Amino acid sequence: MDFLDPKKKRQHTVRLMVGYILIGIAVGLTSLILLFQTYGYDLNRKTGQVIQNGLVFVASRPVAAKLYLNGVLKDTTSTKLTIAAGQYTIELKQDSYRTWQRTFTLQGGTVKRFVYPVLFPTKLDTKDLQLYSSAPTFATESPDRRWLLVQQPGTSSRFDNFDLNNPTTLPTVITLPDGLLSASTSPDSLKLVEWSTDNRHVLVQHTYGGGIEFIMIDREQPASSYNVNRDFKINPTLVALRNKRFDQLYLYNSAAKTIQSADTRTKQLTQLLTNVINFKAYGANTIIYATDDSQTPGNNTIRLWDGKKSYLQHLYPVSANYILDMATYGDHNYVVVAQVGGNGVYIFKDPLNQAKQVSSPAPAAFTKLRLDQTAFVSFSANAQFIMAQNGPNFSVYDIENNARYAYKLKDVLPGSDQATWMDGNRILVVQNAKTLVLDYDGTNQQTLAPTAAGSLPFFDRNYTNLYTIAPSVQVPDRAALTRTLLTVKQ
Repeated sequence: MDFLDPKKKRQHTVRLMVGYILIGIAVGLTSLILLFQTYGYDLNRKTGQVIQNGLVFVASRPVAAKLYLNGVLKDTTSTKLTIAAGQYTIELKQDSYRTWQRTFTLQGGTVKRFVYPVLFPTKLDTKDLQLYSSAPTFATESPDRRWLLVQQPGTSSRFDNFDLNNPTTLPTVITLPDGLLSASTSPDSLKLVEWSTDNRHVLVQHTYGGGIEFIMIDREQPASSYNVNRDFKINPTLVALRNKRFDQLYLYNSAAKTIQSADTRTKQLTQLLTNVINFKAYGANTIIYATDDSQTPGNNTIRLWDGKKSYLQHLYPVSANYILDMATYGDHNYVVVAQVGGNGVYIFKDPLNQAKQVSSPAPAAFTKLRLDQTAFVSFSANAQFIMAQNGPNFSVYDIENNARYAYKLKDVLPGSDQATWMDGNRILVVQNAKTLVLDYDGTNQQTLAPTAAGSLPFFDRNYTNLYTIAPSVQVPDRAALTRTLLTVKQ
């Protein structure tokens, strides 16, 4: 019996050990190969060299565009590509649409996502939607991009209310109650303050011969619209919605330098802050504000209020004009602070947490975005990008990728013209009486439909139509709300 033979028993044990070792080596090599593959390493079958790959996700609107990589057709969107690290030019093409293009560097073991490209039609089909005797001076769109209010020329109290979900139907006419707006012997004007998230109420500033007042327009029940100044018997300099609610307000008085909260249901006013020279409200209780009560000569302070307590955020040279804003991206809050005419924007990450924890006089800025003579600052719709602008000069910070872009538009853009965001990745500018769309970094600039100076372009919910105030396409010497199709029937 072999199992009783010591020599054969030793041979059997040796064979088992060798087998276990070989299995261990195989498992180890397999794990190592899988690990290298996880980090993008692969073998070039032609050269025998070890290379490191990266992953690229590509999507577009409209879908199924042809995807070219360095001039070679690879696939159609939506897709993912596993390619070697290196520099590439990606192009998206589709019949009757303009090409979208970007050059990028792919690092081994990393992922690039191009899931936002929009292809615009080669030829634009623009038609009149509503004719006007002259260009309307006020138009605004609800946050859900369904409702478009256009002020009828010659009146401050009548509006055409367009349902962009049904663009071929006639608008309903909204008429504000008589006497809601103060009468004016000189030309008056309306200016958007902000919409409530209910997409029904919109706060506007009415400038007339005797001063300014704030009106809450109820789009569904115009008779329920109200005059903030009269309801609270106060003449605020600025009004903001508290947590985007139409019935909860912040009222700021520049002469008294105070911020009060106002409950429109109870008509109750509560004083919150003093010595305020500028402010921006965010969410239910947070206010970022500039104050002149600084203990440091020659400086004002930027502070954050969390509904209970005020925290020092930043020291700034004395000025009456500050740009303040706040947004949330991912799991973090970001605050931007800039001085109008200054040389850049200070960006703070999770500022309230930082302010509550640090023992230094003021928390350190997360980063700074530089731009000479900064005039405007804004977050993109998804808050990933922060844009600073001065006329045709732009500086953009990408929070997700910690990247910066600086560029200048070719044509003249007056310093008073503010660019806006089309969505989370594209910027809108009205230049040379036309809508100009460009990616956040200044690439893929596309000129679209005619747009009257001083007005903004608007899009419907799915970005299939562009709406602009412009000269009529069909009737000479008339103005119109125009509709431009952004899709092509194949």
